[in-house]
Amino acid sequence: MRFARTIGPQRKLTRPSLIAAMISLTIAASMGCTGLATFMHAVGVDMIPAEYDGLKRQTVGIIALTESSQYSNDVAARELSRFIGQVLTAEVKDLKLVREDKIDQWRDLHGWDQLNFDEIGKGVGADKVIGIEVANLRLRDGATLYRGRADVVISVIDVESGNIEYSRSLEEFTYPNIAGQYTSETTESKFRKLYLRMLAEEIARSFHRYDLTDRIAEDSQIAHY
Repeated sequence: MRFARTIGPQRKLTRPSLIAAMISLTIAASMGCTGLATFMHAVGVDMIPAEYDGLKRQTVGIIALTESSQYSNDVAARELSRFIGQVLTAEVKDLKLVREDKIDQWRDLHGWDQLNFDEIGKGVGADKVIGIEVANLRLRDGATLYRGRADVVISVIDVESGNIEYSRSLEEFTYPNIAGQYTSETTESKFRKLYLRMLAEEIARSFHRYDLTDRIAEDSQIAHY
């Protein structure tokens, strides 16, 4: 599977925003650690902006491809698309999601090896297509430990022009970051869903603002599965 070159935009702080941030941090520093964290969250200093914000008020199709989904409706590709859609519909204003079954029907008619994202987008009435290419997906780290890894390329395609408007690569996305979960503690199906949900949340962060502390707490979520 050929991966796209990352062409995501670089974020820059303007002078007014930099000054405002410095003033806010100076005020908050006098509050102590707890007060600092509370103040930063209240004023949004700890919120990371979206790298690409062109999905607002758009009809969006999400197409996840794994090495198996080129030949059939692969369960991992289907779950990943669904999880990404759940996050984006909750986080991106006025985003309209193309139904999963509509995309599946188009691919049934035209072949599962059809990987032209803008053609699929035209066929299902999308304004933008988020193409997710997943390679080297594996869920085990040895015989007795679940720990997921995958290489991922994310692309946003404008359907009308066919242009790639955003691209990002995730090399060796790993979850959990520390240790893993023993095979005696869960099933492969449950762990696959957990891993793909974490991957979906990381992919979706490209398209909405998020709290930096969300990433810090990710590994603890494995205790609930």
